[in-house]
Amino acid sequence: ASLFDKHSHIRCSHEDLFYRLGLWGMKTLIEAGSVEAYMEEIHRSMDALSLQARNITGGNVTHVGFEIMYDQGVLAFNKDLFRELNEEGVKIIHLVRKNVLLKYISKETNDIDRKNPVKRFHQAHPESEGEVQALQSIKIGGQVYKMLKYFREQSDQNKYVFDLLTAEFGGDGFHTMYYEDLNNDNQGEMNRIFDFLELEHEKVESQFTKIHKGKHASEYFSEKNKERVEGVIRNSEFAFVLEPDLPSYPGW
Repeated sequence: ASLFDKHSHIRCSHEDLFYRLGLWGMKTLIEAGSVEAYMEEIHRSMDALSLQARNITGGNVTHVGFEIMYDQGVLAFNKDLFRELNEEGVKIIHLVRKNVLLKYISKETNDIDRKNPVKRFHQAHPESEGEVQALQSIKIGGQVYKMLKYFREQSDQNKYVFDLLTAEFGGDGFHTMYYEDLNNDNQGEMNRIFDFLELEHEKVESQFTKIHKGKHASEYFSEKNKERVEGVIRNSEFAFVLEPDLPSYPGW
């Protein structure tokens, strides 16, 4: 979202719907089971972003949007939500992370940091080297079957959403972007997005700092867990996450 927001014709927020409704409000909205009510909330967020854009830029913004995570209504309303969005001409950018191991590490370190009773503020998207070092210093548990369960859930969800998007929008009606490709060629990937949105190319940079830069994945586990974790992953269908040719992989 921060990269999109750097373009002069885009106003893009992070999880605007979730931040506006809060955890309880989002849970209540989803449990109500009405895709129409959900779309009304999306319209409120889009209207607010459009108003912000007019006030800040004076009318240069032509595209507005925000992030929605799978568990913030995508999985719950699935094809009904995509049908509504397609009918309204909304363009979907589907961001996926190939390396489920690093995604698991990020989730676990963030969860531990968030629960730290000494820390007053948790920053999930670090903007300084100090914040990165704080997250990198955390050791996570070596619960290998919990890890494999997470890998499978994430892979299944990615495929499920991709299949739904393809069924509703067609192969060219949405754009899938991989986090690792964005990490390796930031501007090149953003230019492809700008082409999809029919916008001119502009140089964009994020203020966020990469969390795993300079640290091997194994360093997040204690010495007693490293060998067992590696062995279980190598003997599973997710052995590829340990291969050095996986883009952006910091090494085991």
